[in-house]
Amino acid sequence: MFGALDSFPGDPSRDVCPTRAIRWDTAKSAAFVVADACIGCGLCVNRCPYGAISLVDGLTARVETSDPDGLVVAGAAKGEHPQVNRNGQIATLDAPAAANLPTTVAALDDARTTLLVRNLLNEVGLNARTRRRGDTNVRIDAVGFSRSERPFVAEIETGAGVLESPRALLEDVAVLHSRYGYAVDGIDPVSVILSFPNVRSEYYQVIRDIENILGLRCRTITVGALVALLWSCARLEGFGGDAFTVGEGTIDIADCLGLDDAKLAEPYAGAFRPAK
Repeated sequence: MFGALDSFPGDPSRDVCPTRAIRWDTAKSAAFVVADACIGCGLCVNRCPYGAISLVDGLTARVETSDPDGLVVAGAAKGEHPQVNRNGQIATLDAPAAANLPTTVAALDDARTTLLVRNLLNEVGLNARTRRRGDTNVRIDAVGFSRSERPFVAEIETGAGVLESPRALLEDVAVLHSRYGYAVDGIDPVSVILSFPNVRSEYYQVIRDIENILGLRCRTITVGALVALLWSCARLEGFGGDAFTVGEGTIDIADCLGLDDAKLAEPYAGAFRPAK
């Protein structure tokens, strides 16, 4: 984080896996995955600098520990991990792990959900921090910068409280303006949700009212959309222009992802557009 937001009291956790499914086998000096704890989000696959982790059958992660061809050699000294340029896909978006996200994410507690969202935002190219657990002085769920260094605030709501998310964003913007000195019209307020509410939900009217009265354009992105970007090894530029606005017209954020439509399937109902 840089600029004034460098003082934001972020969660110091360095965990990659939001469910702590990756463990270390001391006897074998190797990492392994507890399959029952893995939600198949793909974060560990993307983060591993050696390409040693994959999603088996599109469901759970597995660490490759065997080396039948003798390709692995011990280095002369320990140093920095290599920087990896990824391409292709971690898995197709119709994989079981993607379809299961509404269930697996809903089962996470708030701290694990927040860690999942923070890591997804960072892995798709945004510079994000989430608030430190137990810190009652800061109510903002997450802050960050787009790739153009434009700040955003985010509310993370994967349960029934989606309707309150846009209202909470108003307070978040006010805090970022008063405490950190950013211009109100230079901040992107973003709701990170699990699934879009149905088209008759008041959620969309609240967003329209906020824009019409206050001139603030609240954005919406789902966990499924972030996973789609991650699995496609793609990057998100940010929330500028009309990106991820859902107040007027047809509600569909698939085009905002910048992915190839030929291979873009909705991972689960409500990930890109209201299910009904």
